[in-house]
Amino acid sequence: MTAISVVLPAKDEEHRIAATLERLVAAAPATGITEIIVVDDGSTDRTAAIVREFAQHPTPLVRLVQHERNRGKSASLRTGMQAAQGDLIALFDADLSVGPEHLADAVALIEGGADVVTGKRRQRETQPFVRQAGSRLFGLMQRTLVGLPFLDTQCPFKVLRREVAEQVIPHLFVDRWNFDVEFLVVAQKLGFVIRELLVEWVHVDGSTIRLTPGYFIEQPRVLWQIRRRHGAGKLQRRERAR
Repeated sequence: MTAISVVLPAKDEEHRIAATLERLVAAAPATGITEIIVVDDGSTDRTAAIVREFAQHPTPLVRLVQHERNRGKSASLRTGMQAAQGDLIALFDADLSVGPEHLADAVALIEGGADVVTGKRRQRETQPFVRQAGSRLFGLMQRTLVGLPFLDTQCPFKVLRREVAEQVIPHLFVDRWNFDVEFLVVAQKLGFVIRELLVEWVHVDGSTIRLTPGYFIEQPRVLWQIRRRHGAGKLQRRERAR
């Protein structure tokens, strides 16, 4: 079975990180998860202490990597991917709103020739209005400024070959949000094959998304920086579709 490293970025997640780790540990034998790397991004609560308790679990190995200060989700994902030792790396959110049950389908796509599998959420009706509005607005901004052809770049489920991370990470510069867009643009630019996978998504309370005036300034600014640094996204070639 292919060895999978799971990477979880976490900032002040003491109320849900234990449930997330329990679910991943339980899924490990059937999915090929061999290690779970939690990147604690400067938490001020008990997140790190809870992860240390799970680190005593022999299989899968639970590892804690800590940032001394808060650096952002993108920086946390880079740190976790650099620490990963599995053949494949799976990226989830700490709330596990998309679960590990989709790993088998992602692995099948990779065995069929994909280098990166990015999730596409099946249902969003349960999202609060602000989340729906924010998601649609971001999608419009991304397509306008960057041009990636994927419908749901921000889906919290991605699986990739470890060598993809090794080649893509040196080109990344965004530390906080928009990791997904920058990662996919660079992976595409380097010639890696990217597939979308339809996944089930469940809303979990506790989102940090706020449609403040700053959102409408920061998101387009960073997307434009990604476009200037890496170029525009490209349509996927038809013959690569599966």
